[in-house]
Amino acid sequence: MPLGTRAGAVGLLEGTDTLPLTQQVRLRWKSRYPIAYYLVAFAVAEYIDYSFYAPIPGAPQPVLVQNYLYNNPQTLPYFQDQIDTTAGLLREFSRLYGPYPFWREKYGHMMAPFSGGMEHQTMTTQGFFTFTLTAHELAHQWFGDWVTCASWQDIWLNEGFASYSEYVALQRLGGAAAARSWLVNTHDDVVSNPPRQRMGSRHLER
Repeated sequence: MPLGTRAGAVGLLEGTDTLPLTQQVRLRWKSRYPIAYYLVAFAVAEYIDYSFYAPIPGAPQPVLVQNYLYNNPQTLPYFQDQIDTTAGLLREFSRLYGPYPFWREKYGHMMAPFSGGMEHQTMTTQGFFTFTLTAHELAHQWFGDWVTCASWQDIWLNEGFASYSEYVALQRLGGAAAARSWLVNTHDDVVSNPPRQRMGSRHLER
């Protein structure tokens, strides 16, 4: 990849090789966890690295939270507060569902130009950051990544647990009023849209 860019990927970065005469570098990422094929991803851009560590219940060491954000002066200031909530979400979900499954590697986000998110294992891809979107995609690390359906016809289980986790996250970190509002709005959205239309809305803005 060209000098001046970064590549985000699942797993851990093991090394960087400078390729002679090409003005390019090669990054070597590796994951030691089983992974479903649709959860493998990487993205290359002029990213900045905004990383921190988050202690979680049940893990002997803090988890690296590695965020690759667009190298734009407004991007980090605009989203930083939302990204910082990842530490609290990791803590609360670990209390509820068991320790974050991939704590030996990392959790994080890499930005990409689409409206929503995708729960790539250990490094979710998101186009933007809101509390409920970040909570939803993180919950998929347990429901969808660590435990994966055998058939696509059962994907509603993954989505159901992740959507419920949005509500749980609001209860624990956002307050009763925010959680109640989410519940009412979600109910109204479901009953006002026909099922066939709802099927195409996975991972859109929440």
